[in-house]
Amino acid sequence: MPGIQTAFVDIGQDKAGFLHISEIDRELAFDRLTEGEEGSKPKKRYEPMDISKILKEGETILVQVSKEPVYEKGAKLTTCFTLPGRFIVLMPNIPRIGVSKKIEDRDERNRLKDIVKNSLPEGMGAIIRTTSENRKNAEIDRDIKFLASIWEDINKKLATAEPRDMLHEDIPMTLRSVRDHLDDDVSEIIINDKEEQIKIYKFVKNI
Repeated sequence: MPGIQTAFVDIGQDKAGFLHISEIDRELAFDRLTEGEEGSKPKKRYEPMDISKILKEGETILVQVSKEPVYEKGAKLTTCFTLPGRFIVLMPNIPRIGVSKKIEDRDERNRLKDIVKNSLPEGMGAIIRTTSENRKNAEIDRDIKFLASIWEDINKKLATAEPRDMLHEDIPMTLRSVRDHLDDDVSEIIINDKEEQIKIYKFVKNI
């Protein structure tokens, strides 16, 4: 629908997902993804693209659910993919680097940018998370390699996938909370479920 710069996409759910131009246009997406972060900005004035010139009715595209369906609204979709890790968020198709503003030391910010720049596969970008501050090069490099391997696996599945197939699913919410918030300031995790406790224990050992 060109008027509202949105495409409705059949992803196999009751309601079609909706894909706005800001979730296709990589420059707009980078600005959205790095809101509250500091990233490299384009020097020239940027004009958003027209969705009707990018997508055609009936074509098959790879999308990521960025927000689950709510009531009568379908899922919010994006083609600007993100794969969150412990220290970075990998952006497989946006070759830009952003750094959390909570990392205030300029030397540390530059150090992290250099590590990520040298470790990223060609054509990829990343948002450097607060948890990466003062971490060893090898830890961040390992995080990047792990996330890049997930993207590689997604593309392998894509080669033989049928329309509406799910190619990747993020880890459960409890483990996401641990991944996103566990840092050196956390000394204890309390949980009231034995089964979840075991899962978290195994997960923490691996990260």
